[in-house]
Amino acid sequence: MPLEGNLIFLFFNKKLEAFCASVGLDIWLPSYDMVNTVDSKIVTTQLGNEAGVASVPNVMAKVNSYATLQDLAKKHNLGTSWVIQTAYGDSGKTTFFIANEADYDTYSGEIEAEDQVKVMRRIRCASAAIEGCATRCGTFVGPLMSELIGVPSLTPYQGGWCGNDLHAAGFSADIRRQAQEMTVSLGNALYQRGYKGAFEIDYLIDLDTDTVYLGELNPRITGITAMTNTSPFCQAQLPLFLFHLLEFSGVSFELSPESYNQQSLRHGADGETGQLILKYTDKPLRIIEKAPVSGVYTVAENGQLVLKKESLYRCEALGPQEVFLLQIMKEKDYAYYGGDMAILFVNTALMTADYTLAGDASSIIAAFRALYTCRDLTSEEKSLVARYQNPGVRYKA
Repeated sequence: MPLEGNLIFLFFNKKLEAFCASVGLDIWLPSYDMVNTVDSKIVTTQLGNEAGVASVPNVMAKVNSYATLQDLAKKHNLGTSWVIQTAYGDSGKTTFFIANEADYDTYSGEIEAEDQVKVMRRIRCASAAIEGCATRCGTFVGPLMSELIGVPSLTPYQGGWCGNDLHAAGFSADIRRQAQEMTVSLGNALYQRGYKGAFEIDYLIDLDTDTVYLGELNPRITGITAMTNTSPFCQAQLPLFLFHLLEFSGVSFELSPESYNQQSLRHGADGETGQLILKYTDKPLRIIEKAPVSGVYTVAENGQLVLKKESLYRCEALGPQEVFLLQIMKEKDYAYYGGDMAILFVNTALMTADYTLAGDASSIIAAFRALYTCRDLTSEEKSLVARYQNPGVRYKA
Protein backbone atom coordinates (compact mmCIF):
# COMPACT_ATOMS: atom_id res chain seq x y z
CA MET A 1 0.00 0.00 0.00
CA PRO A 2 1.50 3.36 -1.01
CA LEU A 3 2.40 5.71 1.81
CA GLU A 4 1.29 9.31 2.02
CA GLY A 5 3.34 12.17 3.36
CA ASN A 6 5.96 14.82 2.71
CA LEU A 7 9.57 14.67 3.80
CA ILE A 8 12.37 17.19 4.27
CA PHE A 9 15.99 16.12 4.68
CA LEU A 10 19.21 17.94 5.51
CA PHE A 11 21.04 15.71 3.03
CA PHE A 12 19.78 13.01 0.69
CA ASN A 13 20.98 11.11 -2.37
CA LYS A 14 19.54 9.57 -5.53
CA LYS A 15 18.93 6.23 -3.84
CA LEU A 16 16.86 7.79 -1.06
CA GLU A 17 15.09 10.02 -3.57
CA ALA A 18 14.12 6.99 -5.69
CA PHE A 19 12.96 5.02 -2.65
CA CYS A 20 10.69 7.84 -1.47
CA ALA A 21 9.17 8.11 -4.95
CA SER A 22 8.60 4.34 -5.07
CA VAL A 23 6.52 4.35 -1.87
CA GLY A 24 4.59 7.53 -2.64
CA LEU A 25 6.41 9.97 -0.37
CA ASP A 26 7.13 13.48 -1.63
CA ILE A 27 10.42 15.20 -0.82
CA TRP A 28 9.77 18.91 -0.37
CA LEU A 29 13.15 19.89 -1.71
CA PRO A 30 14.62 20.45 -5.19
CA SER A 31 15.78 17.28 -6.93
CA TYR A 32 19.05 15.70 -5.90
CA ASP A 33 20.56 16.43 -9.32
CA MET A 34 19.65 20.11 -8.98
CA VAL A 35 21.00 20.37 -5.44
CA ASN A 36 24.22 18.55 -6.30
CA THR A 37 24.83 20.79 -9.32
CA VAL A 38 24.46 24.14 -7.57
CA ASP A 39 26.25 22.86 -4.44
CA SER A 40 29.56 22.96 -6.33
CA LYS A 41 31.70 25.95 -5.37
CA ILE A 42 32.74 26.14 -9.01
CA VAL A 43 29.12 26.37 -10.19
CA THR A 44 28.32 28.84 -7.39
CA THR A 45 31.02 31.17 -8.66
CA GLN A 46 29.70 30.91 -12.20
CA LEU A 47 26.13 31.49 -11.00
CA GLY A 48 27.26 34.55 -9.07
CA ASN A 49 29.03 35.95 -12.11
CA GLU A 50 25.86 35.49 -14.19
CA ALA A 51 23.76 37.21 -11.49
CA GLY A 52 26.20 40.12 -11.11
CA VAL A 53 27.40 38.96 -7.67
CA ALA A 54 31.18 39.06 -7.61
CA SER A 55 33.50 36.66 -5.79
CA VAL A 56 36.93 37.48 -4.39
CA PRO A 57 39.32 37.68 -7.39
CA ASN A 58 39.92 34.08 -8.41
CA VAL A 59 40.65 31.59 -11.13
CA MET A 60 39.27 28.08 -11.54
CA ALA A 61 41.84 25.69 -12.93
CA LYS A 62 43.67 22.40 -12.58
CA VAL A 63 46.60 22.75 -10.12
CA ASN A 64 49.22 19.99 -10.24
CA SER A 65 52.20 21.68 -8.58
CA TYR A 66 53.26 24.70 -6.55
CA ALA A 67 54.88 26.12 -9.68
CA THR A 68 51.54 25.89 -11.50
CA LEU A 69 49.87 27.71 -8.62
CA GLN A 70 52.45 30.49 -8.76
CA ASP A 71 52.03 30.85 -12.52
CA LEU A 72 48.23 31.06 -12.21
CA ALA A 73 48.47 33.65 -9.45
CA LYS A 74 50.86 35.81 -11.45
CA LYS A 75 48.77 35.57 -14.62
CA HIS A 76 45.51 36.51 -12.84
CA ASN A 77 46.93 39.03 -10.35
CA LEU A 78 46.04 36.99 -7.26
CA GLY A 79 48.91 38.12 -5.06
CA THR A 80 51.28 35.87 -3.13
CA SER A 81 48.94 34.29 -0.56
CA TRP A 82 45.90 32.27 -1.56
CA VAL A 83 42.82 30.36 -0.45
CA ILE A 84 42.12 27.21 -2.44
CA GLN A 85 38.79 25.39 -2.38
CA THR A 86 37.65 22.15 -3.96
CA ALA A 87 34.22 21.97 -5.58
CA TYR A 88 32.65 20.11 -2.66
CA GLY A 89 33.45 20.16 1.03
CA ASP A 90 32.03 20.75 4.50
CA SER A 91 32.87 23.29 7.21
CA GLY A 92 36.33 24.21 6.01
CA LYS A 93 37.58 20.64 5.51
CA THR A 94 38.44 21.38 1.87
CA THR A 95 39.47 25.02 2.23
CA PHE A 96 43.25 25.42 2.18
CA PHE A 97 45.27 28.51 3.11
CA ILE A 98 48.51 28.67 1.14
CA ALA A 99 51.25 31.22 1.81
CA ASN A 100 54.32 29.22 0.78
CA GLU A 101 55.47 25.92 -0.67
CA ALA A 102 55.40 24.20 2.71
CA ASP A 103 51.70 25.05 3.08
CA TYR A 104 51.09 23.73 -0.42
CA ASP A 105 52.91 20.47 0.28
CA THR A 106 50.67 19.89 3.31
CA TYR A 107 47.53 19.84 1.14
CA SER A 108 48.97 18.93 -2.27
CA GLY A 109 47.31 15.52 -2.29
CA GLU A 110 43.80 16.95 -1.89
CA ILE A 111 44.43 19.83 -4.31
CA GLU A 112 46.03 17.80 -7.10
CA ALA A 113 43.36 15.10 -6.91
CA GLU A 114 40.77 17.58 -8.23
CA ASP A 115 40.10 18.20 -11.92
CA GLN A 116 39.56 21.88 -11.04
CA VAL A 117 39.91 23.99 -7.91
CA LYS A 118 39.07 27.58 -7.08
CA VAL A 119 42.16 29.67 -6.33
CA MET A 120 41.36 32.98 -4.61
CA ARG A 121 43.45 35.94 -3.61
CA ARG A 122 43.64 35.91 0.19
CA ILE A 123 42.09 39.02 1.69
CA ARG A 124 41.68 40.33 5.23
CA CYS A 125 38.01 39.60 5.72
CA ALA A 126 35.10 38.90 8.01
CA SER A 127 32.66 36.09 7.24
CA ALA A 128 28.91 36.52 7.14
CA ALA A 129 25.97 34.21 6.49
CA ILE A 130 22.40 34.79 5.39
CA GLU A 131 19.49 32.59 4.38
CA GLY A 132 17.01 33.13 1.60
CA CYS A 133 14.02 31.36 0.11
CA ALA A 134 13.41 31.38 -3.65
CA THR A 135 9.69 31.29 -4.45
CA ARG A 136 7.23 32.08 -7.25
CA CYS A 137 6.72 35.51 -5.62
CA GLY A 138 10.43 36.28 -5.52
CA THR A 139 13.21 35.77 -2.98
CA PHE A 140 12.64 36.31 0.74
CA VAL A 141 15.74 37.03 2.83
CA GLY A 142 16.45 36.60 6.53
CA PRO A 143 18.83 38.49 8.85
CA LEU A 144 22.55 38.77 8.13
CA MET A 145 24.74 37.26 10.81
CA SER A 146 28.46 37.01 11.51
CA GLU A 147 30.26 33.69 11.25
CA LEU A 148 32.81 32.27 13.64
CA ILE A 149 35.53 30.68 11.52
CA GLY A 150 38.48 28.58 12.66
CA VAL A 151 38.20 29.17 16.44
CA PRO A 152 40.70 26.57 17.76
CA SER A 153 38.69 25.80 20.89
CA LEU A 154 35.69 24.90 18.74
CA THR A 155 37.03 23.37 15.51
CA PRO A 156 40.28 21.79 14.29
CA TYR A 157 39.86 23.30 10.82
CA GLN A 158 41.48 26.65 10.03
CA GLY A 159 38.68 27.62 7.66
CA GLY A 160 35.98 25.74 9.53
CA TRP A 161 32.62 27.26 10.42
CA CYS A 162 31.92 26.91 14.15
CA GLY A 163 29.19 29.40 15.07
CA ASN A 164 27.28 32.59 14.36
CA ASP A 165 26.50 35.93 15.94
CA LEU A 166 23.48 38.17 15.38
CA HIS A 167 23.35 41.68 16.82
CA ALA A 168 22.97 45.27 15.62
CA ALA A 169 26.64 46.21 15.86
CA GLY A 170 27.72 43.25 13.74
CA PHE A 171 27.49 45.06 10.39
CA SER A 172 26.79 48.50 9.00
CA ALA A 173 23.45 49.22 7.35
CA ASP A 174 25.22 49.47 3.99
CA ILE A 175 26.79 46.02 4.29
CA ARG A 176 23.42 44.53 5.30
CA ARG A 177 21.82 46.19 2.27
CA GLN A 178 24.52 44.92 -0.09
CA ALA A 179 24.24 41.36 1.25
CA GLN A 180 20.46 41.35 0.95
CA GLU A 181 20.47 42.68 -2.62
CA MET A 182 23.07 40.08 -3.63
CA THR A 183 21.03 37.32 -1.99
CA VAL A 184 17.89 38.38 -3.85
CA SER A 185 19.80 38.34 -7.14
CA LEU A 186 21.19 34.87 -6.44
CA GLY A 187 17.81 33.56 -5.27
CA ASN A 188 16.11 34.80 -8.42
CA ALA A 189 18.86 33.26 -10.55
CA LEU A 190 18.44 29.94 -8.74
CA TYR A 191 14.68 29.99 -9.33
CA GLN A 192 15.21 30.61 -13.04
CA ARG A 193 17.42 27.50 -13.11
CA GLY A 194 14.64 25.44 -11.52
CA TYR A 195 15.83 25.55 -7.90
CA LYS A 196 13.22 26.63 -5.36
CA GLY A 197 13.02 26.89 -1.61
CA ALA A 198 15.54 27.44 1.17
CA PHE A 199 19.22 28.22 0.59
CA GLU A 200 22.08 29.89 2.44
CA ILE A 201 24.86 32.18 1.23
CA ASP A 202 28.23 32.83 2.87
CA TYR A 203 29.79 36.22 2.16
CA LEU A 204 33.31 37.53 2.67
CA ILE A 205 33.57 41.18 3.68
CA ASP A 206 36.85 42.84 2.78
CA LEU A 207 37.82 44.75 5.93
CA ASP A 208 40.04 47.11 3.95
CA THR A 209 37.40 48.20 1.41
CA ASP A 210 34.02 47.10 2.89
CA THR A 211 33.37 45.22 -0.36
CA VAL A 212 30.99 42.28 0.02
CA TYR A 213 32.06 39.20 -1.95
CA LEU A 214 30.23 35.94 -2.60
CA GLY A 215 31.75 33.11 -0.61
CA GLU A 216 29.71 29.98 -1.18
CA LEU A 217 26.17 28.73 -1.65
CA ASN A 218 24.55 25.98 0.44
CA PRO A 219 21.39 24.77 -1.34
CA ARG A 220 19.65 23.23 1.66
CA ILE A 221 18.50 23.68 5.21
CA THR A 222 21.74 24.62 6.95
CA GLY A 223 23.49 25.10 10.26
CA ILE A 224 22.10 28.62 10.57
CA THR A 225 18.46 27.69 9.88
CA ALA A 226 17.71 27.39 13.60
CA MET A 227 19.36 30.77 14.25
CA THR A 228 17.40 32.42 11.45
CA ASN A 229 13.98 31.09 12.35
CA THR A 230 14.26 31.60 16.12
CA SER A 231 15.70 35.10 15.71
CA PRO A 232 13.65 37.93 17.29
CA PHE A 233 12.80 39.19 13.79
CA CYS A 234 11.42 35.88 12.49
CA GLN A 235 9.54 35.29 15.73
CA ALA A 236 7.91 38.73 15.44
CA GLN A 237 7.23 38.50 11.69
CA LEU A 238 7.08 35.22 9.75
CA PRO A 239 9.70 32.46 10.05
CA LEU A 240 11.66 32.38 6.80
CA PHE A 241 11.17 28.62 6.53
CA LEU A 242 7.40 29.10 6.24
CA PHE A 243 7.95 30.40 2.69
CA HIS A 244 9.74 27.14 1.83
CA LEU A 245 6.76 25.13 3.08
CA LEU A 246 4.32 27.31 1.15
CA GLU A 247 6.32 26.99 -2.06
CA PHE A 248 6.27 23.20 -1.95
CA SER A 249 2.75 22.82 -0.55
CA GLY A 250 0.97 23.84 -3.73
CA VAL A 251 -1.05 26.36 -1.74
CA SER A 252 -1.73 29.54 -3.70
CA PHE A 253 -0.19 32.58 -2.01
CA GLU A 254 0.66 36.15 -2.83
CA LEU A 255 3.17 37.69 -0.48
CA SER A 256 5.56 40.58 -0.99
CA PRO A 257 9.24 39.71 -0.65
CA GLU A 258 10.04 43.43 -0.98
CA SER A 259 7.99 44.27 2.13
CA TYR A 260 9.39 41.34 4.10
CA ASN A 261 12.95 42.14 3.10
CA GLN A 262 12.61 45.79 4.08
CA GLN A 263 11.46 44.69 7.52
CA SER A 264 14.38 42.30 7.65
CA LEU A 265 16.78 45.18 6.98
CA ARG A 266 15.17 47.33 9.67
CA HIS A 267 14.69 44.75 12.39
CA GLY A 268 16.72 41.68 11.42
CA ALA A 269 19.45 42.45 13.94
CA ASP A 270 17.12 43.21 16.86
CA GLY A 271 18.24 41.56 20.07
CA GLU A 272 21.44 39.59 20.67
CA THR A 273 21.73 35.90 19.91
CA GLY A 274 24.39 33.46 18.80
CA GLN A 275 25.37 29.82 18.47
CA LEU A 276 28.54 27.85 19.08
CA ILE A 277 29.25 24.55 17.28
CA LEU A 278 31.52 22.38 19.41
CA LYS A 279 33.60 19.88 17.45
CA TYR A 280 35.94 17.25 18.82
CA THR A 281 39.38 18.74 18.22
CA ASP A 282 41.78 15.98 19.35
CA LYS A 283 43.33 13.49 16.92
CA PRO A 284 43.06 10.31 19.05
CA LEU A 285 39.71 8.53 18.86
CA ARG A 286 38.11 8.39 22.32
CA ILE A 287 34.85 7.30 23.93
CA ILE A 288 32.60 9.81 25.69
CA GLU A 289 32.15 9.08 29.38
CA LYS A 290 30.05 12.13 30.29
CA ALA A 291 27.90 14.24 27.96
CA PRO A 292 25.38 17.01 28.60
CA VAL A 293 21.70 16.45 27.79
CA SER A 294 19.71 18.80 25.58
CA GLY A 295 18.07 21.51 27.61
CA VAL A 296 18.08 24.92 29.26
CA TYR A 297 21.23 25.78 31.19
CA THR A 298 22.13 28.79 33.32
CA VAL A 299 25.52 30.48 33.54
CA ALA A 300 26.49 30.25 37.22
CA GLU A 301 28.57 32.88 39.05
CA ASN A 302 31.65 30.64 38.73
CA GLY A 303 31.14 30.53 34.95
CA GLN A 304 29.99 26.92 34.82
CA LEU A 305 26.93 25.84 32.87
CA VAL A 306 24.28 24.30 35.13
CA LEU A 307 21.29 22.33 33.84
CA LYS A 308 17.99 24.05 34.65
CA LYS A 309 15.64 21.71 32.76
CA GLU A 310 15.79 19.16 29.99
CA SER A 311 14.19 20.50 26.83
CA LEU A 312 14.23 20.37 23.02
CA TYR A 313 12.98 23.94 22.58
CA ARG A 314 15.52 26.71 22.09
CA CYS A 315 12.91 29.41 22.80
CA GLU A 316 12.60 28.19 26.39
CA ALA A 317 16.06 29.65 27.05
CA LEU A 318 15.75 33.36 26.35
CA GLY A 319 16.86 34.83 29.69
CA PRO A 320 20.10 36.86 29.82
CA GLN A 321 21.91 34.17 31.83
CA GLU A 322 20.30 31.24 30.05
CA VAL A 323 21.68 29.15 27.19
CA PHE A 324 20.16 26.28 25.23
CA LEU A 325 22.24 23.18 24.53
CA LEU A 326 21.43 20.71 21.76
CA GLN A 327 23.17 17.38 22.28
CA ILE A 328 24.68 15.62 19.26
CA MET A 329 27.21 13.19 20.74
CA LYS A 330 26.04 11.27 23.80
CA GLU A 331 27.61 9.00 26.41
CA LYS A 332 29.34 5.89 25.00
CA ASP A 333 29.63 7.47 21.53
CA TYR A 334 33.00 7.57 19.78
CA ALA A 335 34.46 11.09 19.78
CA TYR A 336 36.24 11.42 16.45
CA TYR A 337 38.37 14.19 14.96
CA GLY A 338 36.19 17.00 13.59
CA GLY A 339 32.91 15.43 14.74
CA ASP A 340 30.11 17.69 15.99
CA MET A 341 29.58 17.20 19.74
CA ALA A 342 26.89 19.76 20.60
CA ILE A 343 25.45 23.17 19.72
CA LEU A 344 25.03 25.96 22.25
CA PHE A 345 22.60 28.85 21.67
CA VAL A 346 23.25 32.01 23.67
CA ASN A 347 21.56 35.37 24.20
CA THR A 348 24.60 37.59 24.01
CA ALA A 349 27.04 38.91 21.42
CA LEU A 350 29.93 36.53 20.74
CA MET A 351 32.16 38.82 18.67
CA THR A 352 33.58 42.29 19.07
CA ALA A 353 33.32 45.15 16.59
CA ASP A 354 36.57 44.04 14.94
CA TYR A 355 35.26 40.47 14.47
CA THR A 356 37.33 38.85 17.20
CA LEU A 357 35.95 36.55 19.88
CA ALA A 358 34.57 38.42 22.90
CA GLY A 359 35.98 37.60 26.33
CA ASP A 360 32.62 36.34 27.60
CA ALA A 361 32.41 34.03 24.60
CA SER A 362 35.77 32.46 25.46
CA SER A 363 34.53 31.77 28.99
CA ILE A 364 31.31 30.21 27.68
CA ILE A 365 33.27 27.97 25.28
CA ALA A 366 35.49 26.75 28.13
CA ALA A 367 32.42 25.94 30.23
CA PHE A 368 30.84 24.28 27.18
CA ARG A 369 33.83 21.97 26.65
CA ALA A 370 33.95 21.13 30.35
CA LEU A 371 30.55 19.43 30.10
CA TYR A 372 32.19 16.58 28.15
CA THR A 373 34.71 14.05 29.44
CA CYS A 374 36.26 11.29 27.32
CA ARG A 375 38.41 8.23 27.96
CA ASP A 376 41.01 6.42 25.88
CA LEU A 377 40.06 3.26 24.01
CA THR A 378 40.86 -0.13 25.51
CA SER A 379 43.02 -2.57 23.55
CA GLU A 380 39.92 -4.52 22.53
CA GLU A 381 38.19 -1.34 21.32
CA LYS A 382 41.26 -0.30 19.35
CA SER A 383 41.25 -3.72 17.68
CA LEU A 384 37.59 -3.39 16.73
CA VAL A 385 38.18 0.07 15.28
CA ALA A 386 41.17 -1.18 13.28
CA ARG A 387 39.06 -3.97 11.82
CA TYR A 388 36.29 -1.55 10.91
CA GLN A 389 38.77 0.79 9.22
CA ASN A 390 40.23 -2.10 7.23
CA PRO A 391 37.33 -3.77 5.38
CA GLY A 392 39.66 -6.49 4.13
CA VAL A 393 39.83 -7.91 7.67
CA ARG A 394 36.83 -10.05 8.64
CA TYR A 395 35.25 -9.89 12.08
CA LYS A 396 35.52 -13.18 13.95
CA ALA A 397 32.45 -14.65 15.65
